[in-house]
Amino acid sequence: MLLTKSCFNPALLRSDLRRCWPLLAGYTFLWFLILPLRMWNGVAADLQASHPEDARRVALEIIGNATTAAIWIHLIFGIVLAMALFSYLSSARGTYGMHSFPASRGCQFRTHVLSCVGCVAVSNVLICLLSAQSGGTHWGASLSWLVFSLVTFLLFFSLGIFCCMLCGWLPAMAVAYGAVNCVAIFCRILAGAMCSIFYPSYNDTVLSMGRNHIVAWLTPVLRLHQNLYEVYNNGSGPLLSAGTWKSLLVYGIVALVLLAASALLYRIRRSEASGDTLSFRPLRPVVRWAVGLLGGLGLGLVLTGMLNCTYNTPALLACIVTLGLACMIGAQMLIARTPRVFGKLWPELLVLCIALVALCLCIRADVFGFERRIPQTDQVESVEVYHRGIYGSAAKITDPREIDAIVQAHRYLAGCAAKDNLDSDWRWRNSISITYHLKNGGTLSRKYQLRNEDLTAVRAMLESETFRRSVVLDSVNVNAEALRHGYINNSDKDLIRDLSAQECKLLYQTLLEDIAHMNMLDPALYDYQNSHFDITLEDDEKTISARLNPQCTRTLALLQEWSIISSPGEAFNATDEGDAEDTIAYSGGMPNIAIA
Repeated sequence: MLLTKSCFNPALLRSDLRRCWPLLAGYTFLWFLILPLRMWNGVAADLQASHPEDARRVALEIIGNATTAAIWIHLIFGIVLAMALFSYLSSARGTYGMHSFPASRGCQFRTHVLSCVGCVAVSNVLICLLSAQSGGTHWGASLSWLVFSLVTFLLFFSLGIFCCMLCGWLPAMAVAYGAVNCVAIFCRILAGAMCSIFYPSYNDTVLSMGRNHIVAWLTPVLRLHQNLYEVYNNGSGPLLSAGTWKSLLVYGIVALVLLAASALLYRIRRSEASGDTLSFRPLRPVVRWAVGLLGGLGLGLVLTGMLNCTYNTPALLACIVTLGLACMIGAQMLIARTPRVFGKLWPELLVLCIALVALCLCIRADVFGFERRIPQTDQVESVEVYHRGIYGSAAKITDPREIDAIVQAHRYLAGCAAKDNLDSDWRWRNSISITYHLKNGGTLSRKYQLRNEDLTAVRAMLESETFRRSVVLDSVNVNAEALRHGYINNSDKDLIRDLSAQECKLLYQTLLEDIAHMNMLDPALYDYQNSHFDITLEDDEKTISARLNPQCTRTLALLQEWSIISSPGEAFNATDEGDAEDTIAYSGGMPNIAIA
């Protein structure tokens, strides 16, 4: 009994349940609609009896969707339940009333957490049992959902409690929770926006981040979604992958650390802080500066975009500084809960102006070495190359020799970018993108505009076997002897020609010959005219697609021999000599297309 009273207080537990039961009941009912009810409706007994594999597929799809939904449901319920439990911290009357309760603060905290986590755990176990038995037994998938659900709830709930400890005002608790979940990705977006303004070679996106990127780890919603996408993309269904288990383990530990930190903050939190925006004074300058810096940069970029002066450095600096000052002043007004904040804030406002201007100028001058950052060959796991001047030219390269050629070409292009390579003979469609996938899980992506004279320097990169293959075929490798079926679709005439196994083999070998002999670096290379023929070849497990271009002379001759086309130019909708000339010109002046 004594141990029970030291761990939690039964009377306080009952009080928490009376206050929170509508939220907990709504939580349970929502999961009942998402999982068991959908299983009963989607996986009927007759479907199990007649098509057991289809029934299993439908059940796994339902559980998989529920696993994804767990991220968003617990993101919302985590803060809502935390605010419901600790709402008394926002009023002096509630705070003094709770702290006068005959239980230590540690006991109060444990009771609050136990009341919510215990009910959610019981609810999730019940939902798991119902979903596993409804429409057939799917214990593996259901248990994977249960583990995922419990850990994600514990993570977001503990984060919500931590934010409640830092704030003494209910709206501030919600804002702090949203800020903590989004600050890393927001900083990443700001950095990308600034780089895109000052660095012409910038070609990165938020989605290009690897699963082990620090920003992904600091944004649990993003990291967990990446893990689940990996599982579904590999065809494993909703069962947890190794990466997902790793994430759950890390986030489970983080959740426990946050609970321990929250318990400590609850013990030392002053009762007089109830109603304050921030409960602890040392946080006030941190929040003030964070809002000033990030708000100034973010809103400044938005304003310059609206005014169409993003690339005007003086205008950009003026907008960033002005809005940064406004954000810091506004943040201080909310923190102090009064508009009279200017007296002591002037020195910080002056320093903020200097800091924002210095940061922007340092980025413009490339003090951080963005343009000079080129990975070593041994640091690269794979490279994706996309050349806009060649239709369908996305290639993923893993051969170390080909990677080294790309790195060397990248060094040349980076040197040209530093000297401004936008000469009069530059054509905007002739550009190349290089994306490195590093062995440490990170990515590095750059984009360069090519002049005619630059093509010679990148010849080794664009004429690699992998790149040439990607121009015609997708990234799937097949054995020619294993090809069983195929077809050629004429999208212009709405005709489909089925191919026999022997024709598939011959066509595939002819395509490989074109890949081996074609020269991808015509001096006047532009975008290729899109072929009106879609070629599909299949074996027992794989399907490949071919995209013809005017350099596939052997394949075009074979199609003409089979009477699929009357002339090579017909593949590009050139039906007479005049059209053929236009097609040739558009495709880069290739002389090997002619109308008989």
